[in-house]
Amino acid sequence: MLNRKQLLRFTIEAVLLSAVSVIVMLLGIFATNSSEYERVQNSYMANFSNVLDADSYDRIQSNLMEGYSGVNAVYEGVDANGTPVGFVVEVQVTDHANGQPLNLLVGVDYNTAQLTGLMRAPDDLHLSTITDEQIAVILGQTYGHQIPVAYGVQNEDQASDSTEQLRLEGLNDGVYYAQTLSADRTGYIDYVEMSIENGVITMVQWDAFNTDMNIKNRRESSLDGVYEVSGLNWASQSYILCHALIDVQNPDLLAMKSDGTTDIVDGVTVNIRTFVNLCVECIENSRAQFDKEMYIAGLQEIVDGLFEGDFESLGVVNDDGFVVFSFDGYPGAFMGPDGSQMNVRQRITGDMADYSDFDSASADAGEELTGDYRGNEDGVRTGDISVDADSIDGLPMSEIKTYIEGLEGQLQVTSDIVTAINTVYRFLKDYLNWMA
Repeated sequence: MLNRKQLLRFTIEAVLLSAVSVIVMLLGIFATNSSEYERVQNSYMANFSNVLDADSYDRIQSNLMEGYSGVNAVYEGVDANGTPVGFVVEVQVTDHANGQPLNLLVGVDYNTAQLTGLMRAPDDLHLSTITDEQIAVILGQTYGHQIPVAYGVQNEDQASDSTEQLRLEGLNDGVYYAQTLSADRTGYIDYVEMSIENGVITMVQWDAFNTDMNIKNRRESSLDGVYEVSGLNWASQSYILCHALIDVQNPDLLAMKSDGTTDIVDGVTVNIRTFVNLCVECIENSRAQFDKEMYIAGLQEIVDGLFEGDFESLGVVNDDGFVVFSFDGYPGAFMGPDGSQMNVRQRITGDMADYSDFDSASADAGEELTGDYRGNEDGVRTGDISVDADSIDGLPMSEIKTYIEGLEGQLQVTSDIVTAINTVYRFLKDYLNWMA
């Protein structure tokens, strides 16, 4: 039988043991909750950082969402101090081409109501026929501009703007091409392909393939999240930059700084030096009438000259027909007679003439241009698309902040994507009343 002293000791030990158990349990719950929070935030960061740059994201619960068909989820992004920086909205629209759903993530800045990002949602089942490239084109026209958006229309002030088109002199129509002669540190060889019609640059593509042919090109790798850069994903930045060049028609007007970046193209944070250099080379090739086929054939001839055996047996052509070869180990392959560095055209033709003069000429100084090539520095372009002059997506035209051209010849696709953006606007306007 326990005496009073032993009973007191037993009681104290039991109380202490219970207290320790409670503390351990609370610590376990805290650790579990903390681990779960970090897991959720890591998932949010992976999914949302390309459409809205924030330190953390919180999902918003609001009965208001029930009144907005297509608004699946809304997240508020905050900075390190807990200050709101913007919203990420997952919205579903119908692809009217096949009646299937398309799930998009739309990012909107808190203070300015400007679009910060647009991409396919990670949980989208890819049932829609709308492609990532089409989404990226709309992003290129809307990024950094205030929502809501209309397409294919213009206001009176824009209609009165001068339609004079500046273009570079001496351009010959055709498809032109240039690629870097050495791979970068990650094995990528950059290339630019450029189409010229009626003396005007109408298409530009910037991408890169890898010397390891098992690795996807840079655009695909960036969309898969394998190739990462600051800000928007590389594929989106490439589309935005190419579209900007089409607008201004002159690489000099992209205002590249000494560090290779530019401040005048919204959404582009990557180094654009390689892009600009390859665009310059494409323009010089156009002036010299050295088209893409001649360039590729020239590369093949140069590689053949370095090795014994025929070009085909070397295995340096990828599935897309590009010559995947880095000349790092062959510095003399492009050395001119005077020791200067040559490009592919100069190496093949021996033509060392200077084609780098970027003096512009107005369209009426030469052959009349067809179509509308007017730039959209302010997010406004005109085209053949026509829409209801009174409203769009249920919004009065007086409320529209940004006008875009949209996808050429693809009115319905443009409409479907713009509807997603405008649905987000209508929800946030009601939720916060800071964009009315």
